[in-house]
Amino acid sequence: MWSDNESLKDYIDYSHLVKAVTSIIDNDDLLPCSIGIYGDWGSGKSSLMRMIETKYEEQDDILVIKFNGWLFEGYEDAKTVLMGRIVDEIISKRKFSDKALKYAAKLLKRIDWIKVAGSTAKYGLSYLTLGPIGVAGVSAADAISKLKESDYEKYIKERQEKEEKDDDETLRSNIQEFHKNFENLIDETKITKIIVFIDDLDRCSPDTVIGTLEAIKLFLFTKKTAFIIGADERLIKYSVRRRFPEVPGDNLEVGRDYLEKLIQYPIRIPPLSAIELTTYINLLFSKLYCPSESFESAREKIINAKKTKGFGFVFDQSNLNDFFMETGEEFNDAIALCSQIVPVLSVGLNGNPRQAKRFLNTLLIRINMAEAKGIQLKKRVLAKLMLLEYFKPETFAQFHDLQANNNGKLDMLKVLEESIDDRIKTEASELTPDLKLLSEDSWIVDWITSEPKISNENLQSYFYFSREKLATTALNLQRMTPLAQDVLQKLLGDSKSIRLNAIKEVKSISLGEATSLFEVLIQKVRQEEDLSVENSPLKLIFDVSREQPELKSQLITFLNAFPENKLPMTTATLAESVLKHSHSEALSILLKKWALSGSKTLKVAAKQKLK
Repeated sequence: MWSDNESLKDYIDYSHLVKAVTSIIDNDDLLPCSIGIYGDWGSGKSSLMRMIETKYEEQDDILVIKFNGWLFEGYEDAKTVLMGRIVDEIISKRKFSDKALKYAAKLLKRIDWIKVAGSTAKYGLSYLTLGPIGVAGVSAADAISKLKESDYEKYIKERQEKEEKDDDETLRSNIQEFHKNFENLIDETKITKIIVFIDDLDRCSPDTVIGTLEAIKLFLFTKKTAFIIGADERLIKYSVRRRFPEVPGDNLEVGRDYLEKLIQYPIRIPPLSAIELTTYINLLFSKLYCPSESFESAREKIINAKKTKGFGFVFDQSNLNDFFMETGEEFNDAIALCSQIVPVLSVGLNGNPRQAKRFLNTLLIRINMAEAKGIQLKKRVLAKLMLLEYFKPETFAQFHDLQANNNGKLDMLKVLEESIDDRIKTEASELTPDLKLLSEDSWIVDWITSEPKISNENLQSYFYFSREKLATTALNLQRMTPLAQDVLQKLLGDSKSIRLNAIKEVKSISLGEATSLFEVLIQKVRQEEDLSVENSPLKLIFDVSREQPELKSQLITFLNAFPENKLPMTTATLAESVLKHSHSEALSILLKKWALSGSKTLKVAAKQKLK
């Protein structure tokens, strides 16, 4: 198995991305700078940032600081946490002169005041005037107890002397004072650069996201500083829209414009192509089955070959022996397995490295569990079933029941395995409704005809070790990216307008994520008592299937298996609206079934649709 954490070893060839970032940091004329490393969840942002970090962490005159806002989520104000962390790092890693000590003390005092001062609605940021009046509005008794009468007297005199100045000017002067002290501290401690890596920002709440970005731009964005921010760009824009809903104009433009002002240099990590994913997965298997010394040497050769031979280079069965002198049976089987699963994973998981790694880890966990019971599972058979489990879960559940009642066999697949093209076209009328539905789904057709064929396999043990997937929503949620989870949360919210927008967003997520979302909604349908309400999860699964047509066969399979007496009369109308043009025959079968055995209202509705 493989670690799910960030890696220092490059399995993908991120050298060009590393160079893009370091060339900005190394150019003193470009500092201060803010660099956004954008990519989907699991695309390799943390690994890329770690590779960049290693270039600088041994240089004594450069201070490297790592910050994860997610760790402080819900505990403290994001601005003061980040500001405090940077000052604390300077304190702990540099020797101080008397001047440096004074500058650091001023900064820490200012940060503590900002922490207790709260925020004003006018500016949407910390109350930077920092006078006792601001603190007096805070309920924290310990903060107020530290103030002396002389503090109030001094504050009143200063305010009277500056009564001509407005709040904006006071605000600016406080930011400038923080900047000045921060710059002086950097100079006095002989730091040539401060590089701050901010990761997992897209996991945080909108307030934390905006607070962190504002702290960078307002307080810390000074000479000799570079901020590298790893995040999903779409979720940052979403946070901006949530944080400033009252700003006029198109919400999408507001999020984009705000982000462009705070992030100067966007670096985007693209999803892996099928060729890149093949090399990545084969390198993972190489690490698993080869001694660490020979693997590391081969990995470097493979990455170098990828650089020199261009985009068409792929590490697979055809050139395995060019890089590895000795390959055992297990290693060869694993490389063969890669060619089977990559075409599906590259599309269904949108070329996401972490999702692919989790798929493979799940496969190996099940093989290990089986071995503990003395059962040998064939990797390629298990992988084939897991692809169905990931992308067509309702069909997977249906096959589970069929093989359980037939001594582990799926005999029904034989006719499709043997002649999926010519005979299906000429003898479609001879197929059962279930087989007809399978034959109309191109994804399932490709899956059935792919190697290895499984109609003659005893699949009991394979389904046995998939039991947790058949019974829980947790694994589906785990597979979903933060963006997909956000779409799900909005779909389940109370606001109709937010739900409608979320339905449109379903198009933007991958088939793997949409499938997980679909399964979570189905679990909620099974748990719901009243499915007739407007925001029922039943209606949502029709909406999701309309936006992701690949899910329609799963919708039909689910409806066929769901108790008719629990379905409201609106189900007939919803089914017709989604299935009429693409699956008219399956729709007719459903309506006939409901007309005979549905609830009273559903019977009436189904009969009307049939007429």
